[in-house]
Amino acid sequence: MLEVCRLNIHAGETALVEDLSLTLATGRLTCLIGPSGCGKSSVLKWLAGVLAPELRVTGEARLDGVALTLPDRAIAYQPQQDTLFPWLTILENAALGLEIRGSARAVARREVQALFPAFGLAGHEQSFPDQLSGGMRQRAAVLRTLVQKADVMLLDEPFSALDAVTRLAMQDWLLTRLEETPRAVLMVTHDLFEATQIADRVLVMARGPGRIIADIAIPTPRAGRSEAALAETRSALKTLLLEDTR
Repeated sequence: MLEVCRLNIHAGETALVEDLSLTLATGRLTCLIGPSGCGKSSVLKWLAGVLAPELRVTGEARLDGVALTLPDRAIAYQPQQDTLFPWLTILENAALGLEIRGSARAVARREVQALFPAFGLAGHEQSFPDQLSGGMRQRAAVLRTLVQKADVMLLDEPFSALDAVTRLAMQDWLLTRLEETPRAVLMVTHDLFEATQIADRVLVMARGPGRIIADIAIPTPRAGRSEAALAETRSALKTLLLEDTR
């Protein structure tokens, strides 16, 4: 289990995130939603160890009760942008996370290449990022993150650049991967339908400064969820978000 304890993020005298605490359980997918500017991405960047150094931060992250020094190899991070290296091929980009974590280059590339068909990337192994569409680049970036052997995965709107059909396929792939290799997942999304369809739990953040105002469990298993119950949950989430923007 990953715990975030009393996280505060300040830019000068302005509080961006205040007294935020949360827990992430292994094998569970938690969605983090909230209006733009409430600090969702800042929380993920702090956990990933890539938060801007000029920001002042207090708080602690613990994994199974042990304090972490961030960044930590137990955590994998997918930012909003695809962040592919333009001088590497798509295959080289997708395998990079495994290589950094110690896999031999040939082994890492074989592992990710086997997944190219599932991600709609077959035949583009030797293409460079500027030769592909934005959606294809995003799929390659998601693949690079999801294949890593990390205990915790941080996903910042990983499917936002994808078309509807591909998005559904990637959601299914993520859930299957989570069943095969349980890990804790924290995913930022603005899509209430996506959040209620794939998450086990939804955390709602509010602005001024960023803080969690609701923690809503989604019934499991997913196959047994009724559309009526999910629609009711989406309505409640929508109400919370609209109240925060007034």
